[in-house]
Amino acid sequence: RIKFRLNRINKVLNNLKKEVRKNSEWISIISSKNFDLRLTQYVQVHSLLDFSLCGLAGRKMSNDELKACVYFCACLPLYDDFFDKSNLTEKEIKDLMNAPNGFEPENPVQELFIYLLRVVYQNLPDSDLFGRYFEQLYYGQEESKKLINPDLSREKVEQIAFQKGGYSALLFRSILKHPLIEGEEKALYQLGSVGQVLDDLFDLWDDLEEGINTIVTKFNNDFTPVFNKYLHEVEKLKMSFQELNYEQKNIDNFIRELMLMVNGGTLCGQHYLKLQAKNGGVLDIQKIGREALVCDMEKKSNWLKMIKQSILNA
Repeated sequence: RIKFRLNRINKVLNNLKKEVRKNSEWISIISSKNFDLRLTQYVQVHSLLDFSLCGLAGRKMSNDELKACVYFCACLPLYDDFFDKSNLTEKEIKDLMNAPNGFEPENPVQELFIYLLRVVYQNLPDSDLFGRYFEQLYYGQEESKKLINPDLSREKVEQIAFQKGGYSALLFRSILKHPLIEGEEKALYQLGSVGQVLDDLFDLWDDLEEGINTIVTKFNNDFTPVFNKYLHEVEKLKMSFQELNYEQKNIDNFIRELMLMVNGGTLCGQHYLKLQAKNGGVLDIQKIGREALVCDMEKKSNWLKMIKQSILNA
């Protein structure tokens, strides 16, 4: 099933790249190694998630929904450059998020971002809902700039992280045609929160090096409380979807598919705890070093462990 979904996703992605290559200035943007890697990761993760969310509702993902999802994923590597390096006012940003057709770009990055975003809006079932979540995600991104403050409390760091992740999940859900049911918005917010902690687990070294506060960097020698926090949030995530009024078989399938994603974080956390045990019960990343700290999910052994964890945790 995943292979079939990936084939559909890659077909849309290849068509997108063909369209973009018609503009000589855009080619250099999308052909950079960093952009292409991020694009592929965003597209596969978010598109597969939207496929699973359709399955949760007992329906298949339409071509319009998939196109909107893939094209919005292509916007994401441009997002930071677009908003951080432009002189747009808050009103102009809001107007852009709700009506990209009326925006005049000033450079090739803005041109490409606007081109992709316009395609997204052409394929949305509810552009108003998408625009509202997009605006909330923007505010979440703005709040996340505060994470360089070393004095932020653990509670404030968690609030910022969950807001950013929660509205990201809701934004991608708003691409789908079927309406949200009671309790689903809360469950999706929890899904995004777990996704943010998952990202932070893999970014531990870089975030500590750059002085960025995350839920994962908030530990004093012992990483155990951080790992337990992640497991607790995953359990809350499973319970929030179990409470939804969808067919039970669809919920069970969805959670199994979800565990394939979130259990990468479980393996990563277990890896850090093993390193901590070898280091006398202290997770000293400077002493351990970056190479040992990296949790390589490309290794076949790690993929097999993750699948096993998914079966056990579903």
